[in-house]
Amino acid sequence: MAKAAHLDHQNRARLRACRQILKIVNGLRKRHSALVHEELKRDGDGDIIEGLLDKGVKTANAILVLVRRNYPEDALILARSLAGLAIDIAYLSAKDRERFISYRAVGREARRRMAEQTGKKPPDADAPDWQEVKERARRWQQGGAIKQRAEKSDRLAIYEWAYRHGSSFEHSDAWSLMTYDPVNKWARRVVLNQALIITVHAIACAADSWTKFFGVEDLDAETKIKAYFDQW
Repeated sequence: MAKAAHLDHQNRARLRACRQILKIVNGLRKRHSALVHEELKRDGDGDIIEGLLDKGVKTANAILVLVRRNYPEDALILARSLAGLAIDIAYLSAKDRERFISYRAVGREARRRMAEQTGKKPPDADAPDWQEVKERARRWQQGGAIKQRAEKSDRLAIYEWAYRHGSSFEHSDAWSLMTYDPVNKWARRVVLNQALIITVHAIACAADSWTKFFGVEDLDAETKIKAYFDQW
């Protein structure tokens, strides 16, 4: 594969590290797939944890595509989304049933709202618990809720340094326009570096939460991931 001219030596090395960590995470999942399969039979909430990590891996791969094609701002937007995922999977990995009910409530409320806006009837339209669903969804999404989830799951660093900072680019505020000015072209490498840092940290944290939920112990994967962080 040809070298991407916009990548300096440092970011090229970090891109390689991201790829290697993703490879380790994929290997981790493959080695313990039988254990996870058995756990999924016993615990219906496991599907959410498995789905979140699967989504996280795909998002991380998409970020690396954007990085190679020199779209650092867009990579940072996806990295911010990945940081949010890392917080939520950590929060849910505690196996608190109430947390999963609230997580599902957000999806049910969003699906119902979309169905009503398009003149359709949602599949659970006649469910008797809609007031509770609305209240749970409101609490999950209210201002400051994701920070609280981060605090309760030891992911405050991801919130403070990744999720909050990436907000400018996701919401297109004035600061996010800085790198589109040719005078500030130098800053695009900084943004690219941030996207890579957030990505590698968030996917490693998401994988850690996955192992916690399913009771997976894999010292080899843990050691290899730590070695890449030590080199960073």
